[in-house]
Amino acid sequence: MSSTDEYKVLTGAWIDALGTIISAIAEIRALAGIDEINNKLVAIGEGLQAVGSLVVGTAFEEYPFGFAGNWIDGAGAATSSLAAYLQDVEGENPDNIRLEILGDSFQSVGASIAAAGDYIIGEHLFAIGNSIQALGAGLEAIGGMYELNDKEAKAQILSTIGAILQAIGSNFVAILLTDELMASEQSEFLLFKGKDKKTRNGKNETD
Repeated sequence: MSSTDEYKVLTGAWIDALGTIISAIAEIRALAGIDEINNKLVAIGEGLQAVGSLVVGTAFEEYPFGFAGNWIDGAGAATSSLAAYLQDVEGENPDNIRLEILGDSFQSVGASIAAAGDYIIGEHLFAIGNSIQALGAGLEAIGGMYELNDKEAKAQILSTIGAILQAIGSNFVAILLTDELMASEQSEFLLFKGKDKKTRNGKNETD
């Protein structure tokens, strides 16, 4: 992967991570009974998750699992963002809740595919992070199904736990990517420094 693609992946991962934090804050507020602007926050948070996943999806990916997972995840987050926006404008109704369930389900499937790809290529820590995201999105989808059946209390608990898990998984992946890139750049710097020293020593010996 080129350095440009590496920075794309890192940037997208942190945008996604920020989005999951905003969504988790909204769900925690809802669980605490604070209802103002929560749908707006979810719409913003899910929108950022969509942008982040799609930015990562534009980077060159050698393995198809990661590419497919990111695009499916991004599509799911965009769908959830639209659902939250419609709920803010139109109010809670079954169609918008179903749309949110669909978006969360896509996010869970996308993160699961990415996790499977990470596991196959031996990136086990990344697989754990994406698996946590998949579990979180799945719980949010289940929470939506409870909401459809008028079980608001259970629905909100599941949605809140799911949003928090998504935030944990997403930020864990972003931290891993940051650490990996920093280690790579440090290694390249030391290699360049060593080559430069050899070159200078060679010149000195020739002189």
